[in-house]
Amino acid sequence: MDTGSGFSIFGIPVSNVTMKQALAQVQAFCDEPSSNPKEMHFVNAHCINVAYKNKTYRDVLSQSSAVFADGSGVRIAGKWLGTVVVDNVNGTDMFPLLCKLCAEKGYHMYLLGAGPAIAEKAAKWAEDYTKVAVVSGYHDGFFDVPEEKNIIDEINSLKPEILLVAMGVPKQELWLHEHLGSLQCKVVMGVGGLFDFYSGTISRAPVWMRSIGFEWVWRLIKEPRRMWRRYIIGNVVFLVRMRVFAYKMRRST
Repeated sequence: MDTGSGFSIFGIPVSNVTMKQALAQVQAFCDEPSSNPKEMHFVNAHCINVAYKNKTYRDVLSQSSAVFADGSGVRIAGKWLGTVVVDNVNGTDMFPLLCKLCAEKGYHMYLLGAGPAIAEKAAKWAEDYTKVAVVSGYHDGFFDVPEEKNIIDEINSLKPEILLVAMGVPKQELWLHEHLGSLQCKVVMGVGGLFDFYSGTISRAPVWMRSIGFEWVWRLIKEPRRMWRRYIIGNVVFLVRMRVFAYKMRRST
């Protein structure tokens, strides 16, 4: 099996890199001279299901500077497509590493999204973790169009190297892509429920469950009403789609 630089799912190029390599890419973009922000996103089975039906979201991902393989579903898809996925590069595990990188290099992050006070609590976690103010600003995800301009103005006045947006898939990626030309930062990422975890709003799965790719089971147990359709139905739909896609790819080569 191939362990090269990446593979494609429905036209979305997925980077096959380790977490360390992904962080090196973030650092390289942060150190680049001024340019439009680089879009770096994460895709799991749910994201692929959404992208399958939503061409706009799919196009945004295909135009991004990097799309990382998040979770056991994408690892299975990679295997069926002839690629050994080398690491589970997800935003939740990356966040403390981004905090360390910011502390070491003097970078800053802005946190945008989630419910009231959640981004603020995640920012406090980052400061407690690094003992440095690595988050220069934050705002929740509840704002109207007039307030949106003020938020963008605030981000641009702070000029953080990294902007993390937690609005859910695909809203966060579409929002970032729409406003890319207006944002003065180096790297933008859609991070889903990341702020919920680091604010203490939602507990993460035990390490042993994460290590075997069963974090989704934990989330289903914790939030059955919200997550049952995504995981019980969605995972089956994803696997069927990927089987068909992998079969067609083999037939075409």
